[in-house]
Amino acid sequence: MNICEHLSGPAQIFPRKAAILFESSAMTYEQLNELSIAAADQLGRAGVSAGDRVAIMLPNVPAFAVWYYGALRRGAIAVSLSTRLADSEIAFAVKDCGAEVIVVQQDSQLLKNAPAAIKRTFGASDLGDTCDGQPLVFDSALSQEIYDASPDEPALILYTSGTTGFPKGATLSHGNVSSNVCAFNHLCQMKPNDVILLTVPLFHCFGQNALLNSGLNAGATLVLQRKFDPQQSRRLIGEHSVTQLYGVPTMFQMLNDCCSVDDLSSVNYCFTAATTMPVSVEARWRQTYAMPIYAGYGLTETSPFASYNHRLQFVPGSIGAPIDNVEMKIVDSETKQQCEVGELGEIAIRGPNVMLGYWNRPEDTAAAIIDGWFHSGDIGRVDEAGYFYIVDRVKDMISIGGLKVYPAEVERVLLDHPGVAQTAVVGFTSAVLGEEVAAFVVGQDTAETSLNSELKEFCRQHLANYKAPKHIFLVDELPRNPSGKVLKTELRSRQSMLLAQTPSTPDTIDESEDQLRNQSPQLFEILRSVYPTERQRAANDYLQTVVSAISGDEEKLDVSDPLLESGLDSLMLVELSHRLQVEVGDRADISATVIFDYPTIGALSDFLIQCLIGGSKQSAPPELQNSAKVVTDEVLENEIASMSQEQVLRALMKELEDET
Repeated sequence: MNICEHLSGPAQIFPRKAAILFESSAMTYEQLNELSIAAADQLGRAGVSAGDRVAIMLPNVPAFAVWYYGALRRGAIAVSLSTRLADSEIAFAVKDCGAEVIVVQQDSQLLKNAPAAIKRTFGASDLGDTCDGQPLVFDSALSQEIYDASPDEPALILYTSGTTGFPKGATLSHGNVSSNVCAFNHLCQMKPNDVILLTVPLFHCFGQNALLNSGLNAGATLVLQRKFDPQQSRRLIGEHSVTQLYGVPTMFQMLNDCCSVDDLSSVNYCFTAATTMPVSVEARWRQTYAMPIYAGYGLTETSPFASYNHRLQFVPGSIGAPIDNVEMKIVDSETKQQCEVGELGEIAIRGPNVMLGYWNRPEDTAAAIIDGWFHSGDIGRVDEAGYFYIVDRVKDMISIGGLKVYPAEVERVLLDHPGVAQTAVVGFTSAVLGEEVAAFVVGQDTAETSLNSELKEFCRQHLANYKAPKHIFLVDELPRNPSGKVLKTELRSRQSMLLAQTPSTPDTIDESEDQLRNQSPQLFEILRSVYPTERQRAANDYLQTVVSAISGDEEKLDVSDPLLESGLDSLMLVELSHRLQVEVGDRADISATVIFDYPTIGALSDFLIQCLIGGSKQSAPPELQNSAKVVTDEVLENEIASMSQEQVLRALMKELEDET
């Protein structure tokens, strides 16, 4: 068994057929296979043998396939590296995997300044037909032998994106990749007459196994795009009559913006992976082009294919059911016990697609693979039909006072707003609650100045109050890694800078007093001069008494201390919300999570007083509702305005005392 056979086999059956179309060139299966034989010979002359690591740092050009299959043909382990890596990252990767040979572009600076661990550097042309400036020539006298590997023998090392800490080298076997190729060919129905647009990075597991290996194994033609550009993709689709489209969600969103139905008339199949496809994006695509975007799920550690949203029953929003010979389940991320249907937990995967482990990292491997099950770090659920759904990444989960917020849930709500093109949600640190929700938004119209306030209100209408973003930042673009995933670590790192630049949000009292100033200037002057301090004290006393009674703590909580530190457990929070709800009546709904929007006695008091000052439709105890009538009833305005400050204060405080 050898991954190289996914090329050598079809090359015998379709020698003259185009394997790769690249810019103005076409490379047949026979030519690609012969160049890989010549590359294998060059590697052999450099001392490369079975088990040695060969680093390949090439963009989406035919040379990648030439040297990739050349290394595998010799039984070497191909280590694919992104061309966007910094020098220090390259040095780390080659040292980590022990590579002594690297293949780069013929004009790369690495030809002169390769990492110290590298003993031999090859410079390849884009087409792969030259090496170090000399023709890479196939000769029938060259050995055409393919190393016969066992199924569990290492074949590839692909480094994880490294969004936290140092990247880890996921080690895939020949059996891992071959099982995935069979699944792609079967489930995506790849056939020799298919023309597949390959625009996702070849150094990534998606481009490498889902498209390069699977496409060639099916005898299809690959239209190789150096890097994704929607207008160029549109042209290539029409020029080559592309039948299958594969990409990350952002690519489909951008294609939808620039393509017409006629532009995609040749396309009969679409597939997305690498990150969650927003339901709204898929629905828009299906409405426009009358075909769904089928979803695949997996990770580099699973080669990558693990589940598929099947043709037999396409379920929007789902990642489908496990692929051939693969099992999946939902487990508690801490206890690893299997969850019930519908419960949220970590997705675990078992099957021939699960990696051998992380290169030279036995402890990380043992933590990730338990009893044969790979624990993905993705939070999801499974329904009664066995279809799985992604919620979020464990590491991206936001904890607000112990309550879990999954960014993907907030992102889906934001994407439902017509003014949002792209979004990413992360957790910002909070001294009171641990974390708070922050959203980065790319607007459909970058000139839209009111979008921020619109989105906050939109989220409050569609999310529990503690899930709604406290901060929304409008940005021109989201930072992404080469595979298209948003770099949330980078977004989180911007907290200090962004909050320092953002003007502090006006206190709700001040906003309400502005409203009152406009409605009744005379009354505003009276209330502003004497009432604010007293009304705040009364509201604070009221809440301190209630919280103390519920918690059983005779010592009243200070107005600036977090309510969560008062000893209130979840049942007590429910009781607190119930008491406030009884006071409020049907004016508003108060949930047990009200303290996550108003985490201290002082903040909750401000909220209640806001209802008094501005006649807010939000919640407030009746002792404040009664006073609100005094503020907002035009019939009484003249009478109040004629009262002395002392009379106003006495009247309002009497109402508070009567109720408390």
